Order: sequence, then C-alpha cells, then structure tokens
Amino acid sequence: MQYEEKCCPLCGKENQCGVADGQDACWCMNEKFPEGIIGAVSNEPKKCICQNCLHTYKNI
Repeated sequence: MQYEEKCCPLCGKENQCGVADGQDACWCMNEKFPEGIIGAVSNEPKKCICQNCLHTYKNI
C-alpha cells in the first residue's frame, strides 16, 4: 500500500503519517483499528486516519 496523503480522511487535519513523511514506519502500524472506522474511509484507502479520530472512535 502506498501512503499518498498527509490528511486524515475523517477530519481533514494532519494525520502524522510517518510513511508519508519518508520514514520506514508509522504510529498506526502498532494500533488496532475497529472495522467500523475502516469502513468509514473505504473509498479513500490511501489516507491514514489520525490518532485523534481513532481514539475518539474507540471511546464512543
């Protein structure tokens, strides 16, 4: 998968994607993403969800 975007597809803010910034890894590689949040962005698969959106979703 290529990481082409630096903006979260849910909120539009910077997603802090390490891979998009040229690093070998990203914070998201050590996180669990619920199926529901993945489904919410299925039409934008090359955009990383930001930590804030992920944690907000998990707390709902």
